[in-house]
Amino acid sequence: MYEAGIVGGNATFESEAPTWEEWSRTRVGYPALGARDADDQLVGWAALGPISSRAVYRGVGEVSIYVDPTCARRGIGGVLLDALIGTSEGDGFWTLRAGIFPENLASIALHERAGFELVGVSRRIGQMRDGRWRDVLLYERRSPSIGRD
Repeated sequence: MYEAGIVGGNATFESEAPTWEEWSRTRVGYPALGARDADDQLVGWAALGPISSRAVYRGVGEVSIYVDPTCARRGIGGVLLDALIGTSEGDGFWTLRAGIFPENLASIALHERAGFELVGVSRRIGQMRDGRWRDVLLYERRSPSIGRD
């Protein structure tokens, strides 16, 4: 799924998928969920990663969500994102962030339905392997119950 996101060109700046060891090493202690179909095949996943190693940001997570393109528009992304939000709040996360390419309309709609708000745009923040500079829309969702004291 991650590789399909790379090929599609609107999901990540990465040009190749990390190994499982590389991917999981950066997410130790952060929630991750998977969705499986009736045949027990993985059809989507959602995970949080750190936005900073500083302790003051311990309750802020960066959202990654990928759905198998052959399973798109079946509600899998919404189920995963809703579950990730619930899990993250149970783990004490007060803010979730997502960086989304402006062309990724499905991801924008998914995050907005889950209560994420556009808070800014990083213009020409990164360069694709083919040389194109890309903007990233910055979305955040603040928990209505965690971190309100």
